[in-house]
Amino acid sequence: MRALPVWLLDIDGVINAATKQPDRNVWPLVDWVAGRARDGGRSWPILAAKPVAEFIRQVHARGRAEIRWHTTWQQWARSLEELLDLPSFPVAEAPEWHLFLRAETEQWWKIGAALRVVEEERRPLLWTDDDASDVWSLPNAVRTRITSAQPTLIVAPSPQTGLCRRHLRQIDEFLTECALTAPAVEVSDGTP
Repeated sequence: MRALPVWLLDIDGVINAATKQPDRNVWPLVDWVAGRARDGGRSWPILAAKPVAEFIRQVHARGRAEIRWHTTWQQWARSLEELLDLPSFPVAEAPEWHLFLRAETEQWWKIGAALRVVEEERRPLLWTDDDASDVWSLPNAVRTRITSAQPTLIVAPSPQTGLCRRHLRQIDEFLTECALTAPAVEVSDGTP
């Protein structure tokens, strides 16, 4: 059995483009969907590309990666699943989130989950987050620690467009490479 990659998936700036008008140079106008994600009496504007949602659905359906939400939305990500007809994904464990909210840490709260995937779970990592290109959020030493532990692809799209075709190709190539080259993981059935 091969170690399935973990995909840490952000929402804003990755699936949800941070703009009011879709960029027709990235996806044709017909490929964009606008709506509102609702939860707990609040609502958020969503502008997402249908091909991105379809790609995520296919990755999940084909078992190419274990997808985990890794977003400030936390459990509210469920409302986006409904709006975009996405499967239900777990939210990545991030105890650092609460430290961040209380201003008890200067380290970006998302780093811990990425390190746990590559160092503790020892699995390939796909991390899509528009803030991952920022050296303050992800310092070079931390990026090197993450990428040297396991096969890793970090994709940081422009927040105004989110993931585009080029990113989806990179992700597809990474997941294909992981499937072809990942070492087998021994699974014990408990018998001596």
